[in-house]
Amino acid sequence: MANVVLPDAVLVKNYVGGDEIALATLIERHQSKIYGFIYSKVMDRDVTEDIFQDTFIKVIKTLKTKNYNEEGKF
Repeated sequence: MANVVLPDAVLVKNYVGGDEIALATLIERHQSKIYGFIYSKVMDRDVTEDIFQDTFIKVIKTLKTKNYNEEGKF
């Protein structure tokens, strides 16, 4: 059986519903793109790591408080 790739919106819904693995999947899926974007702006790996972590802390808080708005891409 082939692996099913769930859309981001489904993963968000699953995470809000208590599925912690859904968040891990989202982070893994978007990690390189987000990390690369941050690094291209600050050009410092330590600062990039801090900003990256802060970004996902904000994502988690937004999702946990149910303030996430599915208007655009995750």
